[in-house]
Amino acid sequence: MFDFEKLANQYKLLWNRENHDRPLVTLFAPKDNIDWSAFPKAPESLSARWTDAEYLIRRHRFYMEKTTVYMGEAFPQTWVNLGPDIMGAICGCEIEFGEDTSWAVHNLEDWADFKGIRFDPANKWYRMLCALTEAFVEDSKGDYVVGITDLHPGLDGLTSLRGPENLCLDLFDEAEKVKEANFQMLAVFKEVFEAQYKAVTKYLPYTTNWMNVLSADREYVTSCDFSCLISKDMYSAFVLPELLEEILFLDSSIYHLDGVAALTHLDALCSIPALKGIQWVPGSGQTPMREWLDILKKIQKSGKIIDITVEPEDVASICENLDPEGVMLHCTVRSEEEGRDLLDLMERTCTNRRQNK
Repeated sequence: MFDFEKLANQYKLLWNRENHDRPLVTLFAPKDNIDWSAFPKAPESLSARWTDAEYLIRRHRFYMEKTTVYMGEAFPQTWVNLGPDIMGAICGCEIEFGEDTSWAVHNLEDWADFKGIRFDPANKWYRMLCALTEAFVEDSKGDYVVGITDLHPGLDGLTSLRGPENLCLDLFDEAEKVKEANFQMLAVFKEVFEAQYKAVTKYLPYTTNWMNVLSADREYVTSCDFSCLISKDMYSAFVLPELLEEILFLDSSIYHLDGVAALTHLDALCSIPALKGIQWVPGSGQTPMREWLDILKKIQKSGKIIDITVEPEDVASICENLDPEGVMLHCTVRSEEEGRDLLDLMERTCTNRRQNK
């Protein structure tokens, strides 16, 4: 049985920025001699591969039990993944599934037809989410943490309804309707989050999500991927009012800052007192994380937790240049031996940094 209570104490240090010895790190190493012939056979239907609870549970159990060694502060967890548009679907659009991703079928063609956004507990996507979450929770019985699904309120949720091109124009042509819909969707988000939180904490008093950070309170990822398309002024007008209310609704939050174009909003995020942390994701094709030290130092100087995914080659530079307090690393290694060596390297590097300060 995994010792989640001990692990939660480690994460409590992270959330309080009191992990003085080294950054926390989720290290994932592959097990030896994985028998891939035992991998569950996928259903014939593409939709069932996303929504068949029995198959999804067997699939996730296989990965957790047969393929992965959890090292550092890594832990077994899963979450119901219906794609990033599930919030939009709960608010009225449809979702189509592909082999590896899903996407929204935009349904708000004209704001003249907009009837408002309200929480409907009978919505088929909400019912599906609840059923899948309950199935995972009942399977887990405390063996693993069941995370909260990938909810995107705000402009990301409205993008699911309108599409990114239309929404960009709406910020000029239908500003007040966008702002109104923004907060209506936030009200739905609160209902969905509370239901998810109640469900996933049935057997373990901890939460997580796709970010893979453990928390003992109502923690969630905040984000606005749409922000890559808009200016600072637009961000201030359309994103921050909803984001601030979302952050205050939660007990703690780490903001997912995704892509170089989103860096223009970093100062605004660093100035939000209630925001606990920032996850920096440079994006596909960008330089390694060790070359973003100026951004990471700026986040740390603002008093925020830093959450980053790194390659093993990044770790020494990160530990040499950042204080360990509030730093969360995620890393996949090629073997359990490499994982042990990396943990030793982190300990040595952080000890040397303390002694030389």
